[in-house]
Amino acid sequence: MPKIDSTYFGSVVIDGRKFDTDMVVCWDGDLRERQKSHVFEKREFEDLMMKDPEVIIIGTGQSGLVKVDPSTDIAAKLGGIDIIVAKTPIAIQEFNKLVKKKKAIAVIHVTC
Repeated sequence: MPKIDSTYFGSVVIDGRKFDTDMVVCWDGDLRERQKSHVFEKREFEDLMMKDPEVIIIGTGQSGLVKVDPSTDIAAKLGGIDIIVAKTPIAIQEFNKLVKKKKAIAVIHVTC
């Protein structure tokens, strides 16, 4: 199970490796770059649903400027998926706590 070690403006450290881009971190160790965007859209949510998560944690950036498309919340509720939206430093703490007991995915925005 992966651990998000830390974040600061412009990067995130996952399992000791530094990434200078937005990332998607899955409970099963799958790491992938996220297309840089200031909106988490329903299309991105639907792509993550292929992994069958129980919870998706969205890190909205160091200052919390990423927005979540309202249709994403509706789709998550209909699918029984918990969505947690928080500034990135808080989101990584939530992910590290939840990944120990749930199929969790973190979507991490590293700037703004």
